[in-house]
Amino acid sequence: MICPECGREIPEGHLYCDFCGQEVQIVPDFEPEVENSITESLSGVAETLTEKNTEEPGGGHEKQKNLFVLSLGCVFVLALIILVAYFSVTAYFRSSDYQIKTAIAQIEEGNYEAALTSLESALDSGGDYEDIKMEIAVCYRELGDEQSYVESLYDLVGYEQISQEKLQQAYSQIIAFYEEREQYEQINTLLQNCQEASIQEKYSHYMANMPEFNYVGGAYNEVIPLKILSNTNGHIYYTMDGSNPDRYSREYISPIFLESGEYEITAVFINEYGIKSPYAKAVYQVDVSAPFAPEVDAYSGDFYTPQMLHVEAEEGCQIYYTTDGSEPDGLSDMYNGFLPMPLGDSSFKFVAIDENGVTSEITVRNYHLELISDYSKEDAQNVVLYYMLETGRIADLYGTISAEDPRRMAYVFACCVNIEEEGDFYIFSEYIENPDGRREKTGSYYAVGIYNLPLYGTHFDMRTSNFALSTELLRQGI
Repeated sequence: MICPECGREIPEGHLYCDFCGQEVQIVPDFEPEVENSITESLSGVAETLTEKNTEEPGGGHEKQKNLFVLSLGCVFVLALIILVAYFSVTAYFRSSDYQIKTAIAQIEEGNYEAALTSLESALDSGGDYEDIKMEIAVCYRELGDEQSYVESLYDLVGYEQISQEKLQQAYSQIIAFYEEREQYEQINTLLQNCQEASIQEKYSHYMANMPEFNYVGGAYNEVIPLKILSNTNGHIYYTMDGSNPDRYSREYISPIFLESGEYEITAVFINEYGIKSPYAKAVYQVDVSAPFAPEVDAYSGDFYTPQMLHVEAEEGCQIYYTTDGSEPDGLSDMYNGFLPMPLGDSSFKFVAIDENGVTSEITVRNYHLELISDYSKEDAQNVVLYYMLETGRIADLYGTISAEDPRRMAYVFACCVNIEEEGDFYIFSEYIENPDGRREKTGSYYAVGIYNLPLYGTHFDMRTSNFALSTELLRQGI
């Protein structure tokens, strides 16, 4: 470095000239005050050199040379400072921070197109991607550009480094957009492609996931209680022949018991918004031994005295039956040991189902029961009503309890049975009937002799699975 005072060489690192003691000036970062200071210093140096050149004529040429070099150096430093300042200012105006501040001000003024330009510049300058993209989405929304608005939000949810907060916010806005337009299929597709479990769980009611089977397809040697599962609200429909189900197919409500045979099960889930899931398919080969068909002690035919039907099946099996001609299954009436033959014509179908849910062949019985008696069940019912009227239980033969009580007593024919060592009887069950027609059992039963109409109280004997007389004679027979 050259001393500006005496023109001699100053060793590097020295802060003062070793010959004249002049302090060395370090050029600071560019500021207006520094520029003025440099200009003044250069002027002072020039004046000093001029004076010294006048005083020392012999050394004028050398002094002029030093002055020129010094001036050239100062000009270079000044130009460098100005250049650095220019680029610094230019860089600031192009920075993402400046562009974002500008965009926010433009958004507040409602100038969304200009804000978009600033935000795109901020994005190109390396600004925070998720914050800028969220503001870009806001601008498109305010401008009414729905496609660009949704595309910006999709860019956000696809950004690998997005924060959990912004991810939740982006999904929420997309779903709200589709909700408003009832575009539920798009919501389902969006959530199916989502990798965030918490978001799927939050909006699971919009999803139509493929239903699942509780048994994988394959070969089994036992009955399969097949369940079809779904984790959201909606309906499951299925077929058992390999065809694709729809909302008009059988709806899954309870387990499907697959017995011996081959089944190709196809299921579909349809949620409450009508969105259909992919099809779930499985093939099952089931090979199990079916139990024997139930045995009934009374064969089909005509009967003239009360009959109790006794039905037996293999150990471990439960017996079910129907009387309306339909095929019995596990949801039909269960045989519990007490089954009187009805008056008139009747048809029974019995089936045995083992512990694995395997059903037997169906046993069918057809009966006609006609009692040889001078008195019908209606005559027997009147005997009960007269007794209740005579004892004050009812106010009239219609069964009215009292003038103050609008309810009435009803005595309904239940069956006709043979009570061991007592004879054949019509059995009536006692009810209290409300004005709206609803009936409630009182738990009391009455037995009327079929052939001469004596009246007794009775109860059901669990030990014998039959009725037994529980009182002395209540009313003399005819």
